[in-house]
Amino acid sequence: MNDKQKFLKVAIDVPINKLFDYLPNNKPCFIGQYVTVPFGRRKVIGVICGISLNSDIHPSKLKTVINVDDEIIFDAPMFKLLNFVSKYYHYPIGQTIMSVVPSRLKRNLNQLRQFELIYQSTPKLNRKFIDQLPSRQIRIRKVAEAILAKDRRQSFVMKLVSNWSECIKQLEAYGCVKSKKYEPSIDFTPSVAPSLNTEQLKIIKAITKKHGYQASLIFGVTGSGKTEVYIKLIESILNVPKSQVLILVPEINLTPQLESRFRKRFTNKKLVSLHSHLTDIERLDNWRKAKSGEADIIIGTRLAIFTPMPFIKIIIIDEEHDISFKQQDGLRYHARDVAMVRAKNTNIPIVLGTATPSLESWHNASRIDKKYNLLKLNFRAVKNSTLPEIKTVLVNDKTKNGISRLLVDEIKARLKRKEQSLIFINRRGFAPTLFCSSCSWTSECKRCSSKLVIHLKTKRLKCHHCGHDQNLISRCPNCDGTNLVSLGSGTQKIEEVLNTIFPEAKILRVDRDTTRSKKSLALLYQKMNNREIDILVGTQMLAKGHDFPFLTLVGVLDADNALYSPDYRAPEKLFSQLIQVSGRAGRSNIKGEVLIQTAFPNNPVFEGVKKHDYEIFALTQLKEREQMGLPPYSFAAILRAESKQLKYAEQFVNEAAKFAESLSNKVVIYDPVRPSIERLKGYERFQLYIQANSRTDLQKLLNQWASYLIQCPLSNRVKWSIDVDPIEF
Repeated sequence: MNDKQKFLKVAIDVPINKLFDYLPNNKPCFIGQYVTVPFGRRKVIGVICGISLNSDIHPSKLKTVINVDDEIIFDAPMFKLLNFVSKYYHYPIGQTIMSVVPSRLKRNLNQLRQFELIYQSTPKLNRKFIDQLPSRQIRIRKVAEAILAKDRRQSFVMKLVSNWSECIKQLEAYGCVKSKKYEPSIDFTPSVAPSLNTEQLKIIKAITKKHGYQASLIFGVTGSGKTEVYIKLIESILNVPKSQVLILVPEINLTPQLESRFRKRFTNKKLVSLHSHLTDIERLDNWRKAKSGEADIIIGTRLAIFTPMPFIKIIIIDEEHDISFKQQDGLRYHARDVAMVRAKNTNIPIVLGTATPSLESWHNASRIDKKYNLLKLNFRAVKNSTLPEIKTVLVNDKTKNGISRLLVDEIKARLKRKEQSLIFINRRGFAPTLFCSSCSWTSECKRCSSKLVIHLKTKRLKCHHCGHDQNLISRCPNCDGTNLVSLGSGTQKIEEVLNTIFPEAKILRVDRDTTRSKKSLALLYQKMNNREIDILVGTQMLAKGHDFPFLTLVGVLDADNALYSPDYRAPEKLFSQLIQVSGRAGRSNIKGEVLIQTAFPNNPVFEGVKKHDYEIFALTQLKEREQMGLPPYSFAAILRAESKQLKYAEQFVNEAAKFAESLSNKVVIYDPVRPSIERLKGYERFQLYIQANSRTDLQKLLNQWASYLIQCPLSNRVKWSIDVDPIEF
């Protein structure tokens, strides 16, 4: 730094879209470092985003940074991406940056991960040495005998004796014990790479022959070997020194199986994962390995798109259609779209893979100018494996407790053949609501416009939106009657029904209530592969990405619920969900079958699913979208507002609508409405949908609109947000 006064431009986690000026302390400062600064009466963590010779504020009025950390957490390419994200999604730059910084850094918890030790015996530790120890040293003798028998982890020794650390120190002083960092054993046994078919080889050649940025959409039927294509692409990338690969998956439950498969194929490469099932310190440790270039392969959920990677050479997005890639609160980004920008900025290829592309991606791949390169896998990769036969089963009076007679018979047949079945119902809990048949009272959440769900095993009523939890009641609070009945079915009820019908079967329920631990999903794969489970009952957690070789039957319950949705995306979401869950059946060489229970068997969605014909379905949907002027033929945003008092939310949105109408005649401003869930977590909600034929016109309006909304007098009485490219309404 020279003699001229320098000013630090610092991003802070506050809802103000600006950088704050500070004076440097005596320590050298660089862009990308995180700093501790005074902010009002608080000390907060910020990130240096710029160093300038100018400031709009006189130096005498500026505060000095308290501390500067040596670590540079973001480089120039990442700052460029974060600035784009802040502007495109209209989210304050400080909050944008701090929302992707590991949580431990934001809390100034910068220490490295503390690894557990494992204690090993040396040649000096033997039976003779132990026998010579004084008889009063009972605990040292106990520790020595345990370590002599075999290597012992620190956690074992801690439970063995109360003064374990003193015992270890003395044994180390005697030269009898040594320690090293404990690392859990991982199955690094290499797996045999399957031979690729003609379609797979053609796709790999098409992607690798071109250098620099290109977007490729791999449209492959379920079980067509998309993961094997990813692996071969990664092999070609990692053959070049100093190369890194980023793989994004939509949900945590896809990570363990994919991670295991990649570890077995890349035994000499460093692989780390980034997802919310990791502890904060594990996540920070893996994040740093990616940032330093130590990790070669990074597998993560949506937030991983912001991971600093100095040698990134390709981005792969598995199940690209999945709505989990869209963040629904705070910084409402779409990881797939951000990945596209990152790939362009760094001039690297990006690969999207799915059996049911989002209509936006399909449109980009099939339009005349072909923004994406469309690559198809039309057949399953396993020899003699075919797509399952999909049938609809008419729901009628013969359907008992939600399960049709035909589905029961087919499950029986699988049990006889020692094959596995999956019963899919996308609703957890026992039943959606409690109902009084005397006065028609229903169990409603007082904080949300939703019903309290019955969880019978724990005897609780729970709201799946706000988390409200109360005892299951036996008398109606309205009429004091006892005629309370459950309406509808959830995973718990279906599990109970199946246990009654098939008392000898081994049944496992898989939903958010049963998979809270990190080990639960790994245990699921182990049990399924060992045929320790006959019937799986689960939600959308089981709908995609899983490979169960002995699962040959899928039964889908309550699929009709999606047909009643006012969301124009509902048919697309339902089609995708049904194709994905159907793809779990018959993935090896055993024929699979799918039964979809419905009251509307001739609905176009079910007809398309039965024919496995995504292309016709997509063509029909896109024609409807084009006629109605809906995305991807237009561009949209939603202003959402919520307040404890309805009048403020309504007034804020109405004033916002009037101002938006004055800004442009190229953007359609629809009337303000209440969303489907009118009240959420005690807040009354209103929203405003706007739409334009040009992304430029929309963004131009949003820039002016956001500035107005921040200064609007009512903005301090409501919580509001702008959702660009929304996928939920």
